[in-house]
Amino acid sequence: MVKYCIDKYPMGSWEGQISPGRFMDGYLYRNLELFADKISKDMTFMGIIYSSTLEVGTGKSVLATQIGEAWTEIINKKYNLNLKYDVDNIVWRPKDLIERSFKLPKYSFILLDEWEDSTYWSELGISLRQFFRKCRQLNLFMICIIPNWFQLPLPYAVSRSIFAIDVRFSDTLDRGNFYFYNFPAKRALYINGKRNHNYKAWKPTFWGKFPDGYGVDEKEYRKRKYEDMLKYEKENPVKKTKAQIEAERSYEFFQRLIKKFPDMPKTDLMELLNTSRTTLNRWFKGEVSYKQDTQEDYVKELQSQNEKKKVVVDEKTLENQDKERSGENKSSPINRDDNEKEEEGQPESDNN
Repeated sequence: MVKYCIDKYPMGSWEGQISPGRFMDGYLYRNLELFADKISKDMTFMGIIYSSTLEVGTGKSVLATQIGEAWTEIINKKYNLNLKYDVDNIVWRPKDLIERSFKLPKYSFILLDEWEDSTYWSELGISLRQFFRKCRQLNLFMICIIPNWFQLPLPYAVSRSIFAIDVRFSDTLDRGNFYFYNFPAKRALYINGKRNHNYKAWKPTFWGKFPDGYGVDEKEYRKRKYEDMLKYEKENPVKKTKAQIEAERSYEFFQRLIKKFPDMPKTDLMELLNTSRTTLNRWFKGEVSYKQDTQEDYVKELQSQNEKKKVVVDEKTLENQDKERSGENKSSPINRDDNEKEEEGQPESDNN
């Protein structure tokens, strides 16, 4: 463990403090120092923070804001700067990411905190694409908090992000535990674990602990987050439809099914989940479809399959009929001969 922000946190800053400053895991701190060394070489870094235990309440935002706090101190010392770090370095919606990034000075830290909505993943993908297209020259260090690692679009999970951190509850539901995946490890985790959302598919590079306490003013942080939520609800009064909620539940059930029965055929999955092959293929890619005509798609596909089956049955029926006719042709000459003999013999007896 190392101590940072010695001047910011003198003795008495919180109950039980044993020395000035705040603790950070030594390996995590040294990674931040490495990124600080390289960011001046026209680099922009992005890290991902998620949770494999529960999507909320594990301390992702706490750790992310502490990283931003330590990063800013490291950068200021290394490049003799005076960058500020507060709630202005945080955005809650992907669409705000680009706008804020152009307002922050070079080498600044920016946090896209967790934000949930039915359009979350599509907007996140668009925003990240624009961010890397426009903001590389800004030399920023960005962390993106997401609810589910395996739903992150492939380019950003594998090639664009420099690291990933899994913030987990302990077995006794204690907070303060993280698992760090460097570039090769996070790639291996994503490739090997995505299909079944298996977070144990690859081992972390290292793991550690972090203390409680936001790296920014907590009251101001919660105030801004609440204001952003109210603003969003005002701008987007339409709530999720019943079809959208059902789609989410079906997707969750699908995940449980393939985890328990990984070799189940797709046709069986379609029947159990009452969904179309198109939607099923999206689910295998980690995409949730909110189409309201999913039931109609399934019925159409089922009808199409039944029509194909009917054609096959009809062809078999015709084939069987041909065989039966062929059999009749083989036996009919004998029958006709017998009949002909009877018919030919009848007039003779009449003449007699």
